[in-house]
Amino acid sequence: MDSLKHRGVRPINKVRWIIVVTLIVIAVAGILSAEKIHDYYIKSKLDPQIELDRAYKNMAAVTSYKYSLLSTFTVDQRKEVISEVIGEKQGENTHIKGEMVNTPVDIYYIDRTIYNYDSFSKRWLVIPSSTNNSEELLISELNPLSNFRFKQVRSVEKLGFEVIDGTECLVVKCKPSIENELLETMWKDFEYRIWIDFRKGLIKQAELKAVNKKMTTTKLNVRVMFSDLNGNIKIKPPDTTDKN
Repeated sequence: MDSLKHRGVRPINKVRWIIVVTLIVIAVAGILSAEKIHDYYIKSKLDPQIELDRAYKNMAAVTSYKYSLLSTFTVDQRKEVISEVIGEKQGENTHIKGEMVNTPVDIYYIDRTIYNYDSFSKRWLVIPSSTNNSEELLISELNPLSNFRFKQVRSVEKLGFEVIDGTECLVVKCKPSIENELLETMWKDFEYRIWIDFRKGLIKQAELKAVNKKMTTTKLNVRVMFSDLNGNIKIKPPDTTDKN
């Protein structure tokens, strides 16, 4: 009798364990489903115009960041690279490195002084600047946000969501009038796509497309990715002694 009871306990305990595990799985699934529903609700309520305005306001207050920039133009379906650089900014101080028009560049702009590494002589050229505004020197490369300043933004379209560098972003499209005089001189029909980290209200990636005013088969494309926003970035002048 005792032996039978002993043998009967094990199946009962096993059934109870299965029930407990099943209830846990159901509870976890319920929590995950609730989170997904809440996340879907939040994303469905995002107004692209409001999110774009909030992101630009927040980006204007960012004091330091890192970025990568790719600028190209296409002539009759033939793509040419204008510049491809990585950079970092700390206030007005900027450092970029990469290529511009198939030429290696390594440039610092610090306290109204330009440090340009000449790859031919293998020396740093130190050039005092008459301007304290880096935007007047190399618009796109030294201040990528200068390409994404708008006078007026007509309808902003919500395209969906995309993960950029591990961050889920709201993707919006707009066709604004811009503040950049250099771009306006040569280009027209500006179209922008902005990837917004809607949880923090910051821009993770931005892209502009435009058409040349004189040669409409020539098109411009500029893409910028931002990272380490408000990070602890320190930019110091390079060692200007010879590298030989």
